[in-house]
Amino acid sequence: TADEIVYAGGKAGTNAPNAYYYLNSEKNSSTNVPWWTMSPYALPDNGIVGVFYVRGYPAYPGYLNAHTVYATTYYVRPVLSLKSCVELEGKGLATEPYTIKDISEKCAALDN
Repeated sequence: TADEIVYAGGKAGTNAPNAYYYLNSEKNSSTNVPWWTMSPYALPDNGIVGVFYVRGYPAYPGYLNAHTVYATTYYVRPVLSLKSCVELEGKGLATEPYTIKDISEKCAALDN
């Protein structure tokens, strides 16, 4: 969501070349195709929805902005939000997918 982009260091209309979400995104200078967030920003009178997006283009690294959906072809990146007390195992490949292990008990012990 656009909120998560802001929490990760993004700011609307501003490049964020060192933000986590940009550093870990596909950067393709030849196509300049941004990716959509799941956050709408407006529903104009004509019924065409506007949605926030992020650029991965080197001239606009991590640039958060908004655009109407019908007028452009942007990517969609899958996102999975995890709670803070988990461990990931695996390599994130089809043959070795990530597995998620809840370690809430370890985190609770550290908090005490």
